[in-house]
Amino acid sequence: MAHSPGMNHTDVMLKIVEMAKVGGALPPENAIAHVAALIAELDVCSDSYERDMERLVKIGATIWDLHSGPGGAYDPTWIPTFIRP
Repeated sequence: MAHSPGMNHTDVMLKIVEMAKVGGALPPENAIAHVAALIAELDVCSDSYERDMERLVKIGATIWDLHSGPGGAYDPTWIPTFIRP
């Protein structure tokens, strides 16, 4: 979903919910990969770099936590499905 000019915070949130309802959500491993790509594309020289990176890392951590299941993200022996041998 590209951020269109004029989409405010509420519009974006409604679009996210709408996309999830119609089956537009990504598998968790793909979502994490997208977050990682967005972080890699951030402009290190931007005044908002640290803030943007922190927000995206928190989103990635939330996806990881939800995907890993109860206690999974906290279990030192747990390996996410997308990097298991």
